[in-house]
Amino acid sequence: MYRENRKKQTKADIVQHAISLFKQKGYEKVTVEEITNACGIAKGTFFNYFPKKEYILLHLTDSYMELLDHILHKYDGASLKDQILFIYRDLITLYAKYADLLRLTLEETIRFSIRSHTEQTNIMRFQKSLGAIIESAKNNGSFQSQWKTDQISSILTGLLINVLIHYSSPLDKAQMLEELKNQLNIVWEGIIHESMEENRKK
Repeated sequence: MYRENRKKQTKADIVQHAISLFKQKGYEKVTVEEITNACGIAKGTFFNYFPKKEYILLHLTDSYMELLDHILHKYDGASLKDQILFIYRDLITLYAKYADLLRLTLEETIRFSIRSHTEQTNIMRFQKSLGAIIESAKNNGSFQSQWKTDQISSILTGLLINVLIHYSSPLDKAQMLEELKNQLNIVWEGIIHESMEENRKK
């Protein structure tokens, strides 16, 4: 038990000191050696916990997944479009609160998603969770569309990432949410319109 607690504490110390250095110097300028010096550990100890510096940011993203899961299922009683807007609003609020850190984790998560062809990334996990909400709305009859669930969830995930990337500097939470609403309205009109057209033809 003591050994496990010690390992958890060491990992937490690495993450804490790394975050502090990232904020001070910028992520790209911080080396593993600087992190280990700040923690008072050997390089070998660092690599026992993280294979690369980038994995610290991926670890932070993993830490937010439980909170993300709560946000995703917080508005189950609302219409699908409102659910998505409420989820976006909460995620943007969270992003704005921890902007410096989450901007770094988002950038690294995107890079990791591009590099990884086999591992399930956090973006894929979010998209899959969003897909489950869409599929549930389809099954209960509150939402109809000719498009496949994974196609819709991929587009909606892309909207969020696009706004977080392009509208977060300078950070304006209200502007980001308004832009997301506008983009969602454009996409939603296409989803619903195509579905209605298909129904008329039947």
